[in-house]
Amino acid sequence: MNLGRESETVEFKESMSQLDKAILSLTAMLNRRNQGTVYIGVDDGGEVVGMDIDPSTLETIRNRIRSAVLPQTVPEITECVTDDGRAYVRIHVTGYSIPYSYDGRYYIRNVSSNESAGPDVVVQMVMSRGIDPLRGQLSDVQDLSFSMLFSVMSSRGQHPRNDDGFFRSHGMKDEQGLFNLTAYLVSDQNTVPMQVVRFNGTDRSAVSSRTDFGGQSLIASTRAVVDHISTYMVTRVDLSKGERVETALFDFESFREAWVNACVHNAWRAMIPPSVMMFDDRIEVVSYGGIPFPASTEEFYKGDSRPVNRSLFSLFTLAGLTEQSGHGVPVIVRRYGREAFHLSDNGVVVTIPFSFEPDYVSVRRETERSRAGLDPDSARVLAYLEANPEAKLSQAADASGMSLSSVKKVVSSLKRDGVLRNDGTNRNSRWVVLRGCSGEFVRLGS
Repeated sequence: MNLGRESETVEFKESMSQLDKAILSLTAMLNRRNQGTVYIGVDDGGEVVGMDIDPSTLETIRNRIRSAVLPQTVPEITECVTDDGRAYVRIHVTGYSIPYSYDGRYYIRNVSSNESAGPDVVVQMVMSRGIDPLRGQLSDVQDLSFSMLFSVMSSRGQHPRNDDGFFRSHGMKDEQGLFNLTAYLVSDQNTVPMQVVRFNGTDRSAVSSRTDFGGQSLIASTRAVVDHISTYMVTRVDLSKGERVETALFDFESFREAWVNACVHNAWRAMIPPSVMMFDDRIEVVSYGGIPFPASTEEFYKGDSRPVNRSLFSLFTLAGLTEQSGHGVPVIVRRYGREAFHLSDNGVVVTIPFSFEPDYVSVRRETERSRAGLDPDSARVLAYLEANPEAKLSQAADASGMSLSSVKKVVSSLKRDGVLRNDGTNRNSRWVVLRGCSGEFVRLGS
């Protein structure tokens, strides 16, 4: 007899010698799904192998669960027998008082395995019991106004009232009529910084610029960052194959969804804001607090997770910045794959790669090369070939505004000086630019 496969709520153990591991699994399942079932006398493949069950077996299981699991839960323990007489035990638990601990430690189920839950995850478990973390923390500032929030809502045909009824119904005030952290974040008095940082290169060693959009309602700063990044959105047109082929620098919808999700799901209680970092080859959107609990990784990628900051999510929906469908993550996955996400207990990083080198990067590289001793024509041609390694020289001529013969002379000189080389066959060749780590160029063979 086969009982199927292990999952987030089902696990198999062959014998009572694995009882402690079985109870640990039950604890992890409770923390993930509020329920779990373990079968003893069943192998990993779900096949009932049978076990010896004496009068004390079930009581032993019950007592061990009672002593090891806190808060205490009352298990359903059933002795089962297959048609051919093989005995096994079914242990089922339910509970909603998460987090549950096993011998003083916390675990959480991930697919069919158990993972140790760190302090941040335990906090998320506590918050998932129906408590909105932002609603439960009072704002240090109580003299708040909401002109930006009301303006955005009005532009969408809504007519909010500046009274307690509106604030209470949207989770912005507590029972005593005091503003909470949700209200503070969307108020005009919000002082949380929101930065877009641009770096020179592909790491964080050299900051090019910092642009701050904070000091205003989170609704406004979220929109401002979206508008700012849209100014970098350019499209490259290729006519070389006889038809017009347009390639966007990056998928703007993916960025927008990543950024809005970061603002909505961020662990705002710590008052560490999400951020946008731009590199020569990508954009990274960073938020803090991990994926919304209790969603599994698989559910997260499918967009099935629920917001932690429920009242903030509701206000963002009213402002038209997000919607209830949860399609944001699937949009990014569909465009860039799951590898666009780096998930941890402490945060989420979404990477949006560039399709080609932005003009501002090419200009910077051209300037660097000019300073390294290249004349303007050589620097311009070199910048184009580095950004377009499969380009023909005729395309380089068109892009640089030079004649084809001039480009050929420049390329010959660059190849002779060991700055540039061409790899591969005539049909599948690529341009390779050689330079040292200091930005100076190195000669081949040097």
